[in-house]
Amino acid sequence: MSHRTHCVHRGGHGDLPELTAAGVTVRLGDRTVLDSVDLRAAGGRVTGLLGPNGSGKTTLLHVLAGLRRPDAGEVQVGGADLRSLPDRRRARTLALVEQHAATTVDLTVREVVTLGRLPHRGRLGGAARDTRGAEVVEDVLAMVGLAPLAERPWGTLSGGERQRAHLGRTLAQEPEVLLLDEPTNHLDLGQQLRFLSLVRELGLTAVAALHDLELAAAYCDDVVVLDAGRVRGAGPVDAALTARLLAEVYGVEASLAPHPRLARPHLVWDGPRGEGTA
Repeated sequence: MSHRTHCVHRGGHGDLPELTAAGVTVRLGDRTVLDSVDLRAAGGRVTGLLGPNGSGKTTLLHVLAGLRRPDAGEVQVGGADLRSLPDRRRARTLALVEQHAATTVDLTVREVVTLGRLPHRGRLGGAARDTRGAEVVEDVLAMVGLAPLAERPWGTLSGGERQRAHLGRTLAQEPEVLLLDEPTNHLDLGQQLRFLSLVRELGLTAVAALHDLELAAAYCDDVVVLDAGRVRGAGPVDAALTARLLAEVYGVEASLAPHPRLARPHLVWDGPRGEGTA
């Protein structure tokens, strides 16, 4: 998945919109899922959305994607209120890769990726106006490493292959902002590294919900850490992921340290907080 294409990549960071959330609150009955959450994802940078299970990461991604209206607060992309954007423009600006990739229709891999071109077609759904569609689909299939499987039925794919196909569908939208909900869940270690390397190479404004803090340290520029629906830390990775924050949010004795071989930090952990050493 190292191939890079002009069809999807947008170029310099100055050309890419910033995604922001201000005071976002979401309630489910008497439970507050998100409590006055602020988030800033700078143009062309990868922002990791971190936090324990149940901290509100998926709910926040759905708000950022415009799939859920918050009870309070607003989301802006490129300085415009997300809710004010027409549906087609929103679909060409933001794209979400869901945590559980599924479809009930037995499409081929190529057909799944081609679904991403719908926002670029005429109002009546005609493909004639999407003059670049076939080229983009072929480029994207190569990018996500599925060109050899393009004619394979969806039902025959492994979990990791399905996840890559859905990333391909998302990239075929040619978004400027990429939202990812636990995108490495069904991938083995090598696929995880290639997947996140591709996300970085694309140069898009990206927000990725991740469980693995080591992957977050390796591939994210910035992080926002949620805990029980509130932001507990935010900023560049090495400044935000402090030993104190990791202890308070995750209950572990851990800290970031320079990687012994690569120009990036990595996570050094001792164990659950309070655990004695042997």
